[in-house]
Amino acid sequence: MALSLKTKEHILRAAALLVPKWGALLGGGAALALSIWFTGSALHFTTVTDTHGGRVRILTAATDLATVLRQAETPPLGENDKAIWSQTDDGTRLDILRAYTVPVTADGTTQEIITTGATAAELLAQAGLTWTEDDILSCAPGEQVPEGETLTLQRVSYVDYTQNEVIPTELEEIPSSLFYRQPENTVTVQQGSDGLDTVSYRETWVDGAWTGTEETGRETQIGMVPTVQKIYGEQVPVSPFVGPEIVDGAPAEGVAEVYTGQRSTGYSASATAKGASGRRLTYGTVAVNPAVIPYGSLMYITSDDGRFVYGYAYAADTGTAMLQGKAFIDLYYETYDESVASAVIPVTVYLLDEETAAKYKEQNDAILEADTVVGH
Repeated sequence: MALSLKTKEHILRAAALLVPKWGALLGGGAALALSIWFTGSALHFTTVTDTHGGRVRILTAATDLATVLRQAETPPLGENDKAIWSQTDDGTRLDILRAYTVPVTADGTTQEIITTGATAAELLAQAGLTWTEDDILSCAPGEQVPEGETLTLQRVSYVDYTQNEVIPTELEEIPSSLFYRQPENTVTVQQGSDGLDTVSYRETWVDGAWTGTEETGRETQIGMVPTVQKIYGEQVPVSPFVGPEIVDGAPAEGVAEVYTGQRSTGYSASATAKGASGRRLTYGTVAVNPAVIPYGSLMYITSDDGRFVYGYAYAADTGTAMLQGKAFIDLYYETYDESVASAVIPVTVYLLDEETAAKYKEQNDAILEADTVVGH
């Protein structure tokens, strides 16, 4: 249906009245929304830490230092304080580093260095001090020196020198029951002599004061020769050879025969002498009647009263006295004087069976070999 001319005029008048009102309303709403959006986008969390204590987290739109400190109720920066900004996952972080003074002492003087947390090495550099790895620091070079502590640098220096030193001869004693008749007796087997060493030393000095000396090297110019003496040792065997354990003065196992109350004598020969069996003569080799005790037999020999112990020995030689029955066994000694001192002793001889003797052959051969090397 077509509108009349009058109706059209009414509609136009009403529209003219409503449009300004709605336009103003819509415009104000848009401005308010824009303001809320802008303010929300500017707000952010800031965490403020202070090395003099305190940590606070605030929601703020401020970005200038003074405002943030005021909102966080944190004192303003001092003359040498530092402020460090950094980004975090949910905002920003503001670290306030308060300045403090560290006394740095070196070379007899002390400097006051202002810092906000420098390491020991950085403080030394600020003080214009150089140092080496030998010097002593009260704090590790890479560690921060806390407020209230002093950094001390001590200079370390060294003095190296060498000197010749006499090495006095040492006394080595070989105990043996050989001297059971004269326990106070001693025999010098080897006369010793002093040695001479060139010794290197290092002195350590800290801030000009000596703190110690250590040996750093030694070179022998003349070898020290020990003085070797034989002394009395109760029940210590003359022979170095080994065998079964001795229990109550006798071998604990493998005894084939026991000869008690037998007459023993002593003899000696040159260092290279060999017995009738072809075996080299040394402590622990004895002369026997091979018809009674075969060559190579291992036996244990001790005095009947147990005060003298010749020890384990091998049958290696023979002699007229044994063949004629004037003596049962003749004990070998390395010197004539020893053979005289130990002549005619009533002894007990424990003869070991071949199986037991075989257990110790390798070990005793090694002892003989070592003795041969030393003797030559």
